[in-house]
Amino acid sequence: MTVLEVINNTTAFFTKHNVPSPRLTVELMLADALQKTRMQLYLDYDKAIEDSVLDKLRPLVKRRAEGEPLEYLLGSTTFSGHRVLVTPDVLIPRPETEILLQVAIELIDPAGLPVLDVGTGSGILGLALAKKFTSLEIIAVDVSPAALTMATRNCEGCGNIRHLESDLLENTALPERFQMIVANLPYIPTGLMDSLMREVRHEPRLALDGGADGLDVIRRLIVQSAGRTRYLALELGDGQMEAVKTLCLAAGYALMRVLPDLTGQERILVMEYYG
Repeated sequence: MTVLEVINNTTAFFTKHNVPSPRLTVELMLADALQKTRMQLYLDYDKAIEDSVLDKLRPLVKRRAEGEPLEYLLGSTTFSGHRVLVTPDVLIPRPETEILLQVAIELIDPAGLPVLDVGTGSGILGLALAKKFTSLEIIAVDVSPAALTMATRNCEGCGNIRHLESDLLENTALPERFQMIVANLPYIPTGLMDSLMREVRHEPRLALDGGADGLDVIRRLIVQSAGRTRYLALELGDGQMEAVKTLCLAAGYALMRVLPDLTGQERILVMEYYG
């Protein structure tokens, strides 16, 4: 089969199985299998694909048609210009988390106290901050050893970041004070877990399920962080902004900023501690 035949046939197969962006998906998968760019695929559209490549591609196509996320199949994705490894042990980075990153960058003092990334997952926030502020100490924590292994791999070569296993701020090796805590924690209410898109249901439940109202972990972080950081920057779920603002105000924080995601939904909350 030629490159173009594979693209056309697989696009039709993905369309039948309700895979989003079916043509783009097969192009990315085929480009990865051939170690080429998408542009090179079309320059070579009439070239035959070796059987060994097709044998590698077929099971991946089947898994994608069954709902397994493309990022897990490829083993990597891009966040804020950084290529990062991802496995089913960690969440797949979302565009809205880049908004959390940008507001953190605006507020961070490069010569100030350490910054803490709570629930680091694949390590994307800690990595981006460590690359941006090369003289600043960045600490990244996660309760999942598997996630920490992935985060550590993604941050190889960054000498200003360290990773610790911790249930939020409970590890006693953490510094007493930070200039900022950033967190993208589980915020999906338990009752909505089974209604998530099939691709999302392949991601780790530990990183998604936030309890009955989606705020179990966030609520604990707010209490633990009060008095230990100047800024607290959180990514939140739909309709959770007012409840979390109330929790933060009760803990001694004052409202700084609320930012929407790309759809206009209130998504990022930034608080400053005055208690």
